[in-house]
Amino acid sequence: MAAFVVRRVVIGAITLLIVTALAYVLMNMAPGGPAAIISMTSTAAQRAALEKLYALNQPLPIRYAAWLWQAVHGSLGTSYDFQEPVLTVIGQRLPNTAILAGVALVASILFGVPLGTWAAVSRGRWLDQLISSATMLGLSIPDFWMGIVLVIVFSVTLRWLPASGMTSSQGGGGGGLGPHLVLPALVLTLAFMPNIVRFTRSSMLEVLHLDYIRTAHAKGAAGRRVLYVHALRNALIPVVSMIGLLFAALISGSAIVESVFAWPGIGRLAVQATSDRDYPMIMGVTVVLGAIVIATNIIVDVLYGVLDPRIRYE
Repeated sequence: MAAFVVRRVVIGAITLLIVTALAYVLMNMAPGGPAAIISMTSTAAQRAALEKLYALNQPLPIRYAAWLWQAVHGSLGTSYDFQEPVLTVIGQRLPNTAILAGVALVASILFGVPLGTWAAVSRGRWLDQLISSATMLGLSIPDFWMGIVLVIVFSVTLRWLPASGMTSSQGGGGGGLGPHLVLPALVLTLAFMPNIVRFTRSSMLEVLHLDYIRTAHAKGAAGRRVLYVHALRNALIPVVSMIGLLFAALISGSAIVESVFAWPGIGRLAVQATSDRDYPMIMGVTVVLGAIVIATNIIVDVLYGVLDPRIRYE
């Protein structure tokens, strides 16, 4: 197992290096740049001075090599917009996204796994059809549209929940973290839970027809014990893989929801950095999110062996 983890870490580091190189090249291929947006009335001399200040007048390979050297030594540069170290700004925003994604993921698991299990046990009956229809509806509704509708209903019409921000000091009504967390977490839960329901249902349908399940029933084992101890544990292996991917997607892909609800997370920070051509911040977000995705995949692979002792990594 240790050798497997080491190999995955090495492969992950190489993957992250390739991702940063591609991101750096694509970012610099985009038209304009930090110097082009400081002012519509800025002169060519002012833009040239700014490019020299941030070493933007150097060849692309030299700039990437300098950035990579700093990154290896623990520095991702200084943000053009915030005039602070990139890691400092990301460190302030990442916990906010982790809270939002964590709540949404836990809610998705707590509701998605039982719903998928019940749908599989009730295959072809009304409960299965109801859960499957709700799942397809959840997969079809865009995140931003769902967020806007919830804001109109619960914030504008009913005035039950704040519409934006993370606390009352950031706008969107009174209350602390809890009331501000409800709507964005609900949107992410409704967006990602259908995937867990679908995978749990399909995996349970495969497991329920295996020989050892029929043998357990033939020996007189209790139905709930067979379902939740024998069947569900083995059915959770592909579900765990999906949950790992969902967590990475929640962390890295919550930019739309964070923008709709003005949630001060890393997704909204990435959108802002992209629109402002804040190159160091874009690269910093890329590195952090890439590392989270790679680490999540490694953890998921290790969990395979915990859920199913038959799996061994030679």
